Amino acid sequence: MTAKKPEPQEPMTRVSGKDWKMAKTPTRRSQMPNALKQTYSERMAKTKQLNIARDMAKSMKQEKIDDKRRKREITEERKKIQEEKERIASLAAKMSANKLKRLKKKAGNLKGR
Repeated sequence: MTAKKPEPQEPMTRVSGKDWKMAKTPTRRSQMPNALKQTYSERMAKTKQLNIARDMAKSMKQEKIDDKRRKREITEERKKIQEEKERIASLAAKMSANKLKRLKKKAGNLKGR
């Protein structure tokens, strides 16, 4: 009987087809201490929570910016209304001054007659 050489098991990984190359294996997270190891689902849950927190912070920041813009617009609108009132008041004062001049001139003409 001849001793049969055990055939090498084929690795369950991708093989390049070149004998001198090592078979590639998936990256293992074995270097980390057990306390820090997390499963994929745990990491994804943590990432999801982070994304939710980021989105909430972004929306709160956007609300703050929108609120500031709205207040600025209200202030500008009030300022425009006030300027318009002042312009109308100055026009009214000017018109009444012209009217007074006309009345005085008319009164002066009546005295001389």
